[in-house]
Amino acid sequence: MTWKSRLPLVVESAIPLSLCGALMDHVKNHTARPRTYQGVIDESLRKSEYVEIPMHLEEAVISHCAAHVRDHFEIAPKRIPTQPAVVYLYGPGAGFVAHHDEVTDIERERAQTNGQPVVGGDLTLVVWLNTPDSYGGGELFFENPAAEIKPPRGTLVAFPATRDHSHGVRPITRGERVTLVVRLDAECL
Repeated sequence: MTWKSRLPLVVESAIPLSLCGALMDHVKNHTARPRTYQGVIDESLRKSEYVEIPMHLEEAVISHCAAHVRDHFEIAPKRIPTQPAVVYLYGPGAGFVAHHDEVTDIERERAQTNGQPVVGGDLTLVVWLNTPDSYGGGELFFENPAAEIKPPRGTLVAFPATRDHSHGVRPITRGERVTLVVRLDAECL
């Protein structure tokens, strides 16, 4: 089995609560921007905002998650220096239709004019920054095999950024879902 066909990794308490707090503080002190889906802002497909994260915070997250990712996927995770980690904010009514994280040509083309980051790479890491009781709905779901995840603060979910790992976010019914997304490249061991 290659790393691309492995099931998602779920690790509770992957990052310390103090790092969750530092990331939340950064988000509170910066203006969030609307996020696109394949380069177009279309709130019927995705309604969320994002804040880019500085390198020192991203590196702190990666340092806490790297061993888990390496052990599960049997790869050496590598930071992608050309793209920042982002925190996504999903408020009431927001969600994200099922999609895959493999970068498309249309996304690359549109990014040249819309100012949106192209978030590429081999693996997607999602870290929950707030508690599951602070918002309703907002589950991360996978289509094959079917699964829904709404974990505690500090939890890491990692999965290959391939067409085979279709996933989405259930609509938020109350509060706000706050998650950090980091994309990494995978180097075979």
